[in-house]
Amino acid sequence: MPLLFSIYFNLLLSHAAGLIPFRYNFRRRCFERCAPFVPGSTFLVLFFAAVQYKLGRLPERMKIPKVGMQDIIHAVENLVLNGNCVLIAVQQLLFLETYRQLLNELLENAPTWSRRVRTGRNRTEQLQVILQLVLLPCSVYLLHVFVYLVLIEWADVNIAHAALFMVSLIPNMAHVNNFYAMLFVQRLTLGEINDQLTNLWTAICIRDTGGPAGEPPLPVPSCRRLQGHLAAYQQCAGAVRNILRFYSLPVALYLLILFQELMSKFFYQFTHFYTILHGNNSLHELEVMGTLMIVVYGLDTALLISNCYGISEQSEKIKSSVHRLSLIPGQDKHFQRTVETFLLSLNHSMLKINIAGLFTMDFELLTGMVAAISNIVVLLMQFHIDYSHSKISYWQENNTTHSLHSG
Repeated sequence: MPLLFSIYFNLLLSHAAGLIPFRYNFRRRCFERCAPFVPGSTFLVLFFAAVQYKLGRLPERMKIPKVGMQDIIHAVENLVLNGNCVLIAVQQLLFLETYRQLLNELLENAPTWSRRVRTGRNRTEQLQVILQLVLLPCSVYLLHVFVYLVLIEWADVNIAHAALFMVSLIPNMAHVNNFYAMLFVQRLTLGEINDQLTNLWTAICIRDTGGPAGEPPLPVPSCRRLQGHLAAYQQCAGAVRNILRFYSLPVALYLLILFQELMSKFFYQFTHFYTILHGNNSLHELEVMGTLMIVVYGLDTALLISNCYGISEQSEKIKSSVHRLSLIPGQDKHFQRTVETFLLSLNHSMLKINIAGLFTMDFELLTGMVAAISNIVVLLMQFHIDYSHSKISYWQENNTTHSLHSG
């Protein structure tokens, strides 16, 4: 139930954000093309970007002074968010039928996998999905609203402005979470294929070693089962390629947003503690919210990369299982030929989630992001400390000169 609820929640959010330019047929339980929905959804996505462009600037009067390049960093974030909305709207028009097919496959597979995950031994899958598709998007958006309300002067508080301050985050997060949900279902499919290959190996070994003496082996059923697993793997690999074809570039831009958010929040946390250290006033609410934002964006990044890495991991496990089948002696030529075909298909279509040809989504990327964020934050800290010292020196010199002239 949590898996199904999470997927439906994100699809509903996507529909509200203009990311699903199709009509839902409740009788057939699928998305169908409808001419008025396409321009309406495209307009809605672009409307989110326009509102963000109009209202997404930092207020001029804030309770704390702006830090360094805060306006520039926020402007770059708005540019990437709005640009990603425009890119999503264009891709919807270019890959309309592919997008509808992917959404219908997600709707078709979600109820089946919801029952299997609920009855399976591993319940962590449900927690990961509800965290990524429901809890994290709500937390990110609400934290941005609360930070805006804390920063602005009470006389200038506008609830509607606060709610629309980072409104283009909604289509960005919903679109990437659709990508997450589709890959999650394919990862479960690959895991089931690997389990079935393991069961096939066990059945063949038991039959060949524990059957009655003189009974000939029965390779035909095993060969057919293996061919079915090969067809299922090829279908899954084709689905993953279609998902990457449509989603890879928006996901790359969203990862850029996550990188920028983590970098800026670490830097702002440092400036907060540096301000307190020098005896200046600072808002403790920002300390709490900044820490929460780091945790939320860090979890979002880790879960997204972990899900993509799981696809590659399951593909490697399938390759190992098929290779183990090739080592069983005394099998029929048809079986051996199917195993060779399976291994050849695996060698030519190993599933690694490569985003827009720029990088591979694995834990090496995560460690690289951590190293890059650390280096950039340390560099910004040095500039901030030097700037603070020079500003203090300039203020002291001006005060001394003013005192001498007064005397």
